[in-house]
Amino acid sequence: MDSKSPISVYFSNNNQASVISFRNDPNDDAIYYMIQVKNKTSDVWQLEKRFSQFEDLAKKLKVLFGEQLPSLPKKKYVTFLVGKTPEDIEKRKAGLDEFIQNLASRPEVVASEPLKQFLEIEKNAKEIIVNPPKQIFEFKGFLHGIRDFTISSEQGLMFVITSDCSVINRLDAYLTNMKAPWESEKGDQALIPVGCVECWLQQESGEFSRLWVKMYNSQAITCYWDAAASVLLVGLDSGSINYLYVPEKEGFKKFTESLEIEQHTDRVMGLYYDSKRKYLHSISKDRKYRVLNLRKGELVADIEPDQYELTCLLGSEERKKTFVGDRHGEIFIYDITKKRPKLVIKIPTNQLFIRGFFIDNQRNYLFSISHENGVILIIDIQLPGREQYSKEVAQLNGKSKSREIGWSAKRGEIYVGNIDGTVTIWDARKSQQLYVLKAHDSDITKLQWLDADQTLLTAAKDKVIKVWSMPQHWRDPKIVEKEIEQDQQQAKQQNVEQQYKKAQQLFDQGSQDDDEDDMAVWHKDQQRHSDTKYEDIVELK
Repeated sequence: MDSKSPISVYFSNNNQASVISFRNDPNDDAIYYMIQVKNKTSDVWQLEKRFSQFEDLAKKLKVLFGEQLPSLPKKKYVTFLVGKTPEDIEKRKAGLDEFIQNLASRPEVVASEPLKQFLEIEKNAKEIIVNPPKQIFEFKGFLHGIRDFTISSEQGLMFVITSDCSVINRLDAYLTNMKAPWESEKGDQALIPVGCVECWLQQESGEFSRLWVKMYNSQAITCYWDAAASVLLVGLDSGSINYLYVPEKEGFKKFTESLEIEQHTDRVMGLYYDSKRKYLHSISKDRKYRVLNLRKGELVADIEPDQYELTCLLGSEERKKTFVGDRHGEIFIYDITKKRPKLVIKIPTNQLFIRGFFIDNQRNYLFSISHENGVILIIDIQLPGREQYSKEVAQLNGKSKSREIGWSAKRGEIYVGNIDGTVTIWDARKSQQLYVLKAHDSDITKLQWLDADQTLLTAAKDKVIKVWSMPQHWRDPKIVEKEIEQDQQQAKQQNVEQQYKKAQQLFDQGSQDDDEDDMAVWHKDQQRHSDTKYEDIVELK
């Protein structure tokens, strides 16, 4: 890890906040705790807060950071002011001091709006403020909560997968959509839609407009778009897959082919399309990894990697490989150069419920996230053709119940979407959190980083897709450079002091040796007249 991280050095080693005292205000029967904050340039300010304000801070921070926070002192220390001893109040002061020091040592917490307001950082030390991501646009008006989306910047095309997130509404729709034996078929269009796919196209003005919608009687879960082949795959909760041909020559205004494929018996969790062979790869909660030859309409592979549900699938045309994750935390890499996928390696991660894959082909890294405990997995998958030597190289402990992962190779940043609507932004090179963004009011279901535009798209069950612009610099480079110079000067000073202390210790030791000359002669005698080595004698004395 780079020890010269401008953010980690500054916050972790130089930003200090502590509870230094308390006072009893008889006017409102309350105790106020004095907090002293010291920033990099040795500016110091103080502010008073009641315990209830600490509690309010903890609640706001929990929205962003979940359980990854220190605990406040227990209520039992001071329940009511009357009758409590000074010792009880001192215990609470010590607990609050530990709480605020822990928060001040974490850059991603200091960067959050709740702590900035609590410590009045903007008023007293603007130079330590982190530049937040900015929302620049949002897509609204979707019929249901968003499950998945894919956007093609080159084509100005976006497909959005939505589903009704209410269990009651889905049950009502399923019952309504059921046909009795005597009822005639009314086509494949849903009576009460439970899921749908929407096609959006960017206009000359830059805005996107919806071209068409296809509805389903089952929840739509995931999708895959092959831009070269103009093929859209939609995976459904029923286990079926809808193959749609959406020709560019028609301006994407309609799909000209629609094929319903009964591929699985349970929810489809991942899709990949090999356009050269016209092979459809899919995984499901039914534990099956299946490959269908669409040209011949025959199943060429029916694989059960293990006894657990399969949770994510990523295909790499460059590597001629597929990557499959399961609920037990195992990752399978398959070679797909032949007709039937061949297992290359099985990687146990000791994590549960693998969600999301992303490959950096320049660095040969595979990124993944554990839904169960939020651990980010970084796996070195080696050069193409050497995936059999893949190995895990790092783990980052994130927030539990994470759902999605994204990656910016240019910025070296990992983006993790969480069930609480937040996006945690990581600096992969320094293995530290940079910022926690409250992006949505419900589960994040999909992230997509657009490298050309340096923007992050986030989608959630709240029926909104948001577009975020990341700051060019998280902090002012001039201030960071100045802080690094100060750090270097302090390091030189510390080095001089350490050398002086070492010289003083050597001088003192020499004086002690002169005073204890008899003992020194004794050691020399032992060296001359004994078979035991001199070094051993010294060690034993």
